[in-house]
Amino acid sequence: MSLGNAYATAAEYRALTGMIDTSKDAEILKDLQAVSRHIDFRTARFFNKNTADVTRRYLIEHDSTSKWIDDLSAAPTSVKIDTTSDGTFDTTLASTDYELLPLNATVDPEPQPYTRIRLLPWADKTYFRSGERIEVVGKFGWPAVPEAVKRATIHLAAILRLESPRATTRIPEMGDVISASPEAQHIIRQLLDRYKRGQYV
Repeated sequence: MSLGNAYATAAEYRALTGMIDTSKDAEILKDLQAVSRHIDFRTARFFNKNTADVTRRYLIEHDSTSKWIDDLSAAPTSVKIDTTSDGTFDTTLASTDYELLPLNATVDPEPQPYTRIRLLPWADKTYFRSGERIEVVGKFGWPAVPEAVKRATIHLAAILRLESPRATTRIPEMGDVISASPEAQHIIRQLLDRYKRGQYV
């Protein structure tokens, strides 16, 4: 799944809601995409992943052995540091110089992304200095869309489309749908409790 796609397919939507007719799949997919982007906004992260490497850069604000980064779906292709603050990332870290945290993120029952890079005590460089910049190249996002996020996307889209017993009236704006539906509010609260990202990066 590439960035920008919905967290569920029209076929998955029909399977969960008991629909058979495929003639509305294009409309269903648009609603699933709208709900997916709303979930992104509310949780401050996205749950699919880049299909190709992306370069992201971070500023070190104070001396530290670690740095929070955007969700990273797998080990990065490269990690470089601009140690002279001249815009050139002159120092490339070997994979043995750092570890990705959480340590067991991708082997948990629900695989999670890495969210932090920590320099190791035995590396040549043992801490990041204030003012340095880090360049991380890799595939950002989640290893796979969590099942809870997929199901929430479908249920919220069904409420939006009045194809759920939880729905009351058609409201065009996602935010208004959430406000008007206690069931939708409950779904969003559950997602936020489990998946909302703090402002670490």
